[in-house]
Amino acid sequence: MRKKRTDTELKKASGHLYYEIEMLGGCAQLLAQGSYKNRTVTNALLESFTVHARVILDFLYASESVKTDDVIAEDFFDSPSLWHSVRPEKTKLLGSIHKRVGKEIAHLTYTRQRITPEEKRWHYLKIHNDVAEVLRLFLEKAPQSRLDGRLLKLR
Repeated sequence: MRKKRTDTELKKASGHLYYEIEMLGGCAQLLAQGSYKNRTVTNALLESFTVHARVILDFLYASESVKTDDVIAEDFFDSPSLWHSVRPEKTKLLGSIHKRVGKEIAHLTYTRQRITPEEKRWHYLKIHNDVAEVLRLFLEKAPQSRLDGRLLKLR
């Protein structure tokens, strides 16, 4: 059983969620512009984008191995089952994020050697849009008293 958080704790935590959303969107936008001739800058943006996508997905779709100090979407609801009942299933694309970030970004793996150039592409705008749809639902359903004011403007 997870510890019940106060509205104050949740509002503060949701300020950090806002940061994750801001970074995901900002990186997607910069990557879409694609005007960087510097490979290091492009890769840094992509790495940042994928890590923020994974953080947000871990928030929205907490796994069985969630830690007690992890902030997760269900913490914002009086009954975790409410979030589970309205939250859509992950799209196939979103379902691949956690593993891909682990194998291609966060860890040096032999798997990287077998990835074809087509498989290596990150569809950042589609990922961003899929994540944004689930976030919109979360922001619509979560009690306003538990959300940072900047998130309320995203509703």
